[in-house]
Amino acid sequence: MRKYKRSGAIGVTKTIFLLAMRKISPFEVRADLRRRKIGLKLHREFDGQVRYGAFKGLKMPISLVWAKNDLASILIGFYEQQVIEWISNKGIRFLQFIDIGSADGFYLAGILKAELAESAIGFESSILGRASSQRLLELNDLQKKSNVMGVAESNFMEFVSKSVDENKNRWSLLICDIEGGEIDLFNPSNVKLLNRYFLVVELHEWTYKSGDLENFLSIFSSSHSLDFIGTAPRNPSSVVEIQKLSDDERWNLCSEGRRHEMRWLVGTPLLYQSQT
Repeated sequence: MRKYKRSGAIGVTKTIFLLAMRKISPFEVRADLRRRKIGLKLHREFDGQVRYGAFKGLKMPISLVWAKNDLASILIGFYEQQVIEWISNKGIRFLQFIDIGSADGFYLAGILKAELAESAIGFESSILGRASSQRLLELNDLQKKSNVMGVAESNFMEFVSKSVDENKNRWSLLICDIEGGEIDLFNPSNVKLLNRYFLVVELHEWTYKSGDLENFLSIFSSSHSLDFIGTAPRNPSSVVEIQKLSDDERWNLCSEGRRHEMRWLVGTPLLYQSQT
């Protein structure tokens, strides 16, 4: 059993540094505060519910721990839109959903609310994050369908297997976002148990050493067909409720405040491809 260490060292250290840089950059502070203000306004107008996208109808609290600057983009269906569409376009109701790095519980609650999975289990290292995930699940009356646990270790699939009835004929889903810790978390042993899971892993490539990405991809090569998705275009003119905002404000809602362009590794089980 091995804890992933990179998220506790290189990844998290760099993430904290980048967050600190945002707090001292006047331009980025103004952009963040403006997005937050618009988010609070839309939360009142939308009665706290996501109005667009696959997670439509999901109730959001007015206060978030990790995504407090992204509330507006969540409510209008822009937040990580390309990831959510990749999942929902599969047209599968997953047996089990694993969310490693559940943060505020957006995916935990969203996937369940959209009936894209029957049950879910979240792993979150932060006490505040676990509380926020649980609060969002309870707000949507989904707490009986999901468990929120602490740090995922290399044997996390042992806990997952205890929480769901085995069904070898069903497909499941895993999402991972742990600030660079993905490099240390996955290994041939636990990936072997993910051969019926669709995968979405947010890559934090600026924390990797030379050769890390290639080695990481090789772990999944025998069980999954791999691809990358990046940030997709957003069209703020498609959202009627924000048309009275200025151009700067509307385009600001397309931002997720990232200091690096992100990629997500997505994996389709080879077993699935052989049966379709």
